[in-house]
Amino acid sequence: ERLVGVVLKDLIANQVVSRDEVIVVSKIGYVQGNNLTRAEAREQAGKLFPDMVKYGEGIWHCLHPSFLEEQLILSLDRLGLETLDICLLHNPEYFLSDAKNRNLSIDPIRLEDLRQEFYRRLQQAFSYLETQIAAGRLQYYGVSSNTCAAKPDNPEATSLSRMLNAAEAAAKHAGIPHHHFRILQLPMNVFESGALLTPNTGLEQSQTVLAFAQEANIAVLVNRPLNAIPGKGGGMIRLADPQVEISNTNFDAQQPKVAALEHDYKQVLAPQVPKPEKGAAPLDYFNWAEELKRIRPSIQNLEHWDQIESQTIAPHANQVFQLLTRHFAGKQEEEQIWESWRDRYVPELVSLLKVMRMEAAQKSAMKLSEIRKLIDPLIPESKREEPFARKALWAVASTPGVTCVLNGMRHPVYVDDSLGILKWEPLSQPRALFEAIHTSEIP
Repeated sequence: ERLVGVVLKDLIANQVVSRDEVIVVSKIGYVQGNNLTRAEAREQAGKLFPDMVKYGEGIWHCLHPSFLEEQLILSLDRLGLETLDICLLHNPEYFLSDAKNRNLSIDPIRLEDLRQEFYRRLQQAFSYLETQIAAGRLQYYGVSSNTCAAKPDNPEATSLSRMLNAAEAAAKHAGIPHHHFRILQLPMNVFESGALLTPNTGLEQSQTVLAFAQEANIAVLVNRPLNAIPGKGGGMIRLADPQVEISNTNFDAQQPKVAALEHDYKQVLAPQVPKPEKGAAPLDYFNWAEELKRIRPSIQNLEHWDQIESQTIAPHANQVFQLLTRHFAGKQEEEQIWESWRDRYVPELVSLLKVMRMEAAQKSAMKLSEIRKLIDPLIPESKREEPFARKALWAVASTPGVTCVLNGMRHPVYVDDSLGILKWEPLSQPRALFEAIHTSEIP
């Protein structure tokens, strides 16, 4: 928010944009990082925010007006704005998720009681936001929910029509004729198409989110257009062509090289390292040859591999290298042996990791190839050779009821590439494309 505020101020000062050309959206709900530190301090002082959901270690959630008040003030201060255009309550379904995790929503009657309390909390939050609109600090509000397109029997599902009922009640309580709930954010992509295909809201839950949103004149912001989480045990699927450098070796040739060097470490270096009180023994510091051989068949795609490499392999390897470098420092002969081994081992391990990355990318490419076979017959021939990411963005942006597609972009070339779809004619039958994937066996 501070960065956005600085950039926006600079752009306005240099007359690149005017303030009314930019819609600034922020979210409130999560209690993490500095917010969690403050909340814990308040709890210790006996002033815990009411209605706090302690979902897990390091992640709390709150929608109570006292928390919203603090967060809105901080948000405006960071942005350097007097008025925030849109405030979204961020994933309010954490209340329902927490209840599910604690087995409180198994019984249908109890589940409805929980839902009544959930929408009471939303109404209370909306009432506060209406006061901030009246005070000039806010223009509109809405909700960002990952479960508002879920099947209605899902204990974590949220309902747009019930949200609007809560907003109407909040407006009535405030004595104003119309509420200011205008925006809903939800995930949607070629795999997660519930917003278009799953009736779960409105009268007798007979309408889809997008259909109801169109009727109620609610703007829909779509997130995760390129990161699909199908929910069938397949993990995340990146809906973009993988870009990976080709390795000049293969697993069967490279893995034994790493194994041989790890064997040398165990024979020569490990016996010289004292065993710590906690954690792995020095003998087990380098087992990547066998470990990678073990997990290789289970790697699902490039995203799965990225997660393993960045969250498990890299941190562990870096920690061990630092530890051993400190241990052998100043020990002359042992230090030379360690440095010689390390300088031979690192390039071989990197080569093996590169092979694993290439294989994971090939799995991702195969998955996208399967999807292409399904959707290409449903799109104009002139667009079939386009990058997959552009087709995935185009499908969502072409869907009636979708107001805006949110796409995280870090490089100018990527921005230009993605914005190109805005010049295309909308896909004439987007529903057929979503249905084709929904009824397929992929993934």
